[in-house]
Amino acid sequence: MTLTELRSATTPAAPRALPARAPAPPADQAARQRREPRAAPLSLRCVTKRWRGARVAVLDRVTVALQPGTMTWIGGRNGVGKTTLLRIAAGLIEPDTGEVEVWGESARENRVRYQRLVSLLAAGDRGLYARLSVRGHLDFCARIAMLPRSELQRAVARAIEDFGLEELAGRRVDRISMGQRQRLRMAMTFLARPEIVLLDEPLTSLDADGAEILRCAIAEVLAREGAVLWCSPERELRVRFDARFALEHGRLVGA
Repeated sequence: MTLTELRSATTPAAPRALPARAPAPPADQAARQRREPRAAPLSLRCVTKRWRGARVAVLDRVTVALQPGTMTWIGGRNGVGKTTLLRIAAGLIEPDTGEVEVWGESARENRVRYQRLVSLLAAGDRGLYARLSVRGHLDFCARIAMLPRSELQRAVARAIEDFGLEELAGRRVDRISMGQRQRLRMAMTFLARPEIVLLDEPLTSLDADGAEILRCAIAEVLAREGAVLWCSPERELRVRFDARFALEHGRLVGA
C-alpha cells in the first residue's frame, strides 16, 4: 500500500495528533535472510561525545537499540544533546567512542549503503535553498540519494502527491509558508524510502493535515519493518511510541 492509499484510508486527525498505526504487513522474507538474525535497524552502543573545550560530555556512554517496526521517543530540555545524538545516528558526525550500526553494519564499513538506509529530518528550516523550487529540491534530493535514473522522476512525482505539494511544485521556497516548507522537508526525508528515519521536532509548523501526512509516512516505514527515532523537548501525548527515554546529563533514562 502506498502512502497516498494510507492517507485515503484514514479519517482526518485531530490537531498535532498521530493516531495509532495499522498492523504491519508481513516482512519481506528475502530482506530478512540478508540481515543478521539479531541485528537491530539502528543501534548505538556506549556512544560518547565531548565537544572541544567542554568540561563534561554531551553524550556519556549512550546505549539504545531500535527494534523493527517500532518508533522510539527521546526527550529532554533544549541543549541537552538530542540533536547531537541524531547527527551521530545519521552518520554526519563521529562519536568520540562507541559504535553506531544500521542492521549490524557501521558507516565506516559502508558509508554509501548506510546513508541510503538512514534519513534525517533536522529541526528548524535547514536544508532548503530560498530560490530553488519545491520540485527542484525533490529532484536534487533524489539525485544525491543516488536513485536509479529510471526511478528518479517517478519518486519525485510520488513525493509531490503524497505530501500534498501539487500546487506548490513550481514555487520557490522563499514564497511558501513555514508549514509548507516543513511538508517539503518531510517529503525530502521520506523520498528515497529509507529504512531508518530520524526526526528532530517534526511537528514544528504543521497543521492537522500535515500531522496526518507525517503519520502516514511513518506508518509506511514501520510497515516495511524499518524504525523511527523521534526527538523533541516534550513528548506528544497523543502519539504512540513503543519506547520512551529522556536524555539527562548525557545519559538516557526511562521516561
